[in-house]
Amino acid sequence: MATLLEVANRLGELTSIKAPRSKKGSNGNPPGNLKRQLKSVNTGRNVLSGRNSASAEKQLIEDLKSGTFTFQFNINVAPQGAEYGKYWNDPDVSEQVENQKTGNKDKINFADQAVESAEFQSMLDDYIETLTDKIANSISKAIDKELK
Repeated sequence: MATLLEVANRLGELTSIKAPRSKKGSNGNPPGNLKRQLKSVNTGRNVLSGRNSASAEKQLIEDLKSGTFTFQFNINVAPQGAEYGKYWNDPDVSEQVENQKTGNKDKINFADQAVESAEFQSMLDDYIETLTDKIANSISKAIDKELK
């Protein structure tokens, strides 16, 4: 089973894979600058806001004690040197991007596509199942301890 860090890392990779690629490059950059920048900035730790699996998981368990929990993945779609990535993911600007002749119409909202991809959703489901088992075991141990 994948750790939360591995799930976050794969989301970062999928974001880069789903991003558009220029045919000729721009601003002195070779083609693929956005993909390279996305890949370098959206590492697993960065997607988890600088936390590792253990600290992110610990926060999830603390949140569960209050009755809720949330997975928060932070994807940078406009990294330094490729700020134009925001135009591919901004709902208000995407229509303008759609009318350009880049040949990348299927890449609009690439971050959403990464999150909604079957591969990411499957990894997340597997992780949630693993986390659920850990929580159930923890609860079971606490109950057994109280009963003794």
